[in-house]
Amino acid sequence: MGSLKRIKLTLLKFLYNTNYQFCYYIFHPRPKRVTFATIRNTQLVDNLKQLYETFEKKGDYELKIFCFHYDRSSKSRLQFFWVSLTAVYYIATSHLFIIDDYFFPLYSLNKHKQNVVIQLWHAIGTLKKIGLSLPNASDSVIKPHTNYDWVVVNTQEDRQAYVDAFDIKKSQALPLGSPMLDTLAKTTTSLAPNHKKRLLYSPTYRTDDANQVRTAVDALISAAPTLNDNWEIYISIHPYVNMKKNIQDLPKNIHLFQDPALVKRLMQTVDAFITDYSSLLLNFSYFERPILLFTPDYQDYAKQQGFYVDYLQYLNAPNFQTAPAMIDFINNKLPKINLDYVRQLKQKNFPKQDGRNSDRVYQFLTSINRYGEQKL
Repeated sequence: MGSLKRIKLTLLKFLYNTNYQFCYYIFHPRPKRVTFATIRNTQLVDNLKQLYETFEKKGDYELKIFCFHYDRSSKSRLQFFWVSLTAVYYIATSHLFIIDDYFFPLYSLNKHKQNVVIQLWHAIGTLKKIGLSLPNASDSVIKPHTNYDWVVVNTQEDRQAYVDAFDIKKSQALPLGSPMLDTLAKTTTSLAPNHKKRLLYSPTYRTDDANQVRTAVDALISAAPTLNDNWEIYISIHPYVNMKKNIQDLPKNIHLFQDPALVKRLMQTVDAFITDYSSLLLNFSYFERPILLFTPDYQDYAKQQGFYVDYLQYLNAPNFQTAPAMIDFINNKLPKINLDYVRQLKQKNFPKQDGRNSDRVYQFLTSINRYGEQKL
């Protein structure tokens, strides 16, 4: 890390923490204030949305929302600096502060135990490494993924990976089920007869921004005209990827978008899901439809990011290094594909299908006293 960046982070850490301590002692934590915060989107989606609605229906709480779409552009970085001061105020004055991803200002704080922070991580399963499991993740002046009191995970098997990723005790990883899966439990798994065929492609986020993503997307678009049938193709770009320079001249059957809420709604309507390393494939396994892997940079990604599992063996899904090979598979083998590998993924990642994950999380969080001393 360069000396200039270290100085900048040191100043930010001082500024955020000073603001936090001021707000804490002047305005004080409010026992009924619950704040839902994200920098992934301009509105609550998935776990946060589901749990917010549960709090709204079941409890008498002062509910606050902090949303900002951070896409790593220069404009976004500058805007986030100012709005993050508001976020620090909400941390200081909330009894429960609930997030779903990386939340930079939080990691600068000498947090008081009266402010209880819950990480509702936006993804299920433990495929690619995240957080402090990544190489050199804890070397920064501001150590990421700290100050979590509780982390909600989907299954018992997920707990150890999140312990490693977030530097918490195993007792702090709560296998209560992912709230966003409650919606799937109420969703039909069958497609309408004579529906129009749809593919959904969702490449994951990479630290080198849009370069790898753009290359893969271009390859799929170039190969798409060789599809035998009249497919509609939906391409979902990760919310952190800066795609301001849109890919031009898209065919009418190809739809490029950047909306985490839309990709979840589309899942129930598509015939097959394509990704490289996105955990969304685990969500999609619920529908028991084909999952294909398009991983032209697998060796590099495995070296730089890493996995908690033997990725290709764990998924046992058809895997392709080139777009033409994948299109050929879709044309000739997809209609007769054996879906046992998808059913096995569903069995591993959906142990609770009662639609009550959000209720379980709500019941636990509302049992915590204002000093955060509740134990599992």
